[in-house]
Amino acid sequence: MPLDIVQALSELVKIPSEVYYVENKLVRKHYREAADAVARIAESNGLKVERIDLEGGEIPTLIITLPNPPKSKPSVAFVSHYDVVPAKGPWKIDGEEIDPYTPIVRDGKLYGRGAADDKSGIVASIAGLVDLKESGAELAYNPVVIVTGDEEVGGTGIRRLLESGARWDHVVIVDSGSEYVSVGASGVVEGWIKVKGRSGHAGYPHTASNAAENLVRVLSDLMEFKAVRGSKISRFPSPPGSPVPYVWGRFTINIVKLPPSEPEKHNRIPGEAWAGFDMRLLPEEDLEEAIRELLSTISSIAMKHGVALETTILGKQKGWYSKNQAFVQKVVTAASKARGGNIGIAAELGGNDGSFFDEYGMDVIAFGTIREGTNIHSEGEFVYLEDIEFFRKFMVEFLKA
Repeated sequence: MPLDIVQALSELVKIPSEVYYVENKLVRKHYREAADAVARIAESNGLKVERIDLEGGEIPTLIITLPNPPKSKPSVAFVSHYDVVPAKGPWKIDGEEIDPYTPIVRDGKLYGRGAADDKSGIVASIAGLVDLKESGAELAYNPVVIVTGDEEVGGTGIRRLLESGARWDHVVIVDSGSEYVSVGASGVVEGWIKVKGRSGHAGYPHTASNAAENLVRVLSDLMEFKAVRGSKISRFPSPPGSPVPYVWGRFTINIVKLPPSEPEKHNRIPGEAWAGFDMRLLPEEDLEEAIRELLSTISSIAMKHGVALETTILGKQKGWYSKNQAFVQKVVTAASKARGGNIGIAAELGGNDGSFFDEYGMDVIAFGTIREGTNIHSEGEFVYLEDIEFFRKFMVEFLKA
């Protein structure tokens, strides 16, 4: 019996498996509950599940296979994640207020945090395996579904799994779009710029060094660096609808705040102020060289303004791109056949776990269920149910002999 994708996805979305930082300390919530729910769905539909505890049991990871896998065939891993970015409710959907963790279906869309990113990928991958099991078709590949955590905060789950010796011949990152086959993803660098000053009374600014105002000066000059990043152009196409035809470099300031040690008062000059940044690299760009360029720029700006600051790199991940064109073509052909029309190729503007598999020499592409405009990481996140159905058809088309 085919997997009921609405029931399965709703069960997963109800679990607030959030991951986030609090004062540079990583907080993981409900990981075990999410992994157990995924395992239950897979096992109740006749699939085999191997459970692996990574990071001292903090990141439960699942290896899901057919009951009688064709082990002599080349392996293909379909990789997804159960962790989600935090959500605050209520959301307004068609004038109705909903809780982000109370999924609802409207007009062929299922709403809720993680509905698209990436619990739809988990459900679609399991549904594809179930369809293959029930079809009894001869397979060209040995499919394996990998479900882990920490994708949203640097990919520790996948990194630890690979460090333990896990390997596959080919890899499909399901944490991806459905409109095209992705042949690469952007690198990511994120961190803090921490400007130091001297606190004081707002009535006596001459006796203090205003960290907030000094931070504004630094950020103003960093807009020139933003333009420099934007002038870097990849050889890989951007996703459809992008403002630039090929993937370009990006730099954004996404957080401006006072640290916990600084009271927020209108009549107090702060002694420290922080800005959180995100830098996106080209798929083929050298990670360490990009970081050196960033740090050098910030240092020059600080010297120009006589500002004392510290730059902290919170996380970094290199980009990747597909090396095996024959594998790419097989994926594109299967996706086009499942869609009933041509599927193109592009590279992701975001990062994903493909970089870790690429480091170990595995063939990687990204293709999934997250269509453009589904509000991932934002209010009103949803997935088109037809995209889950499309992906399960793609899996069958790609894997069968």
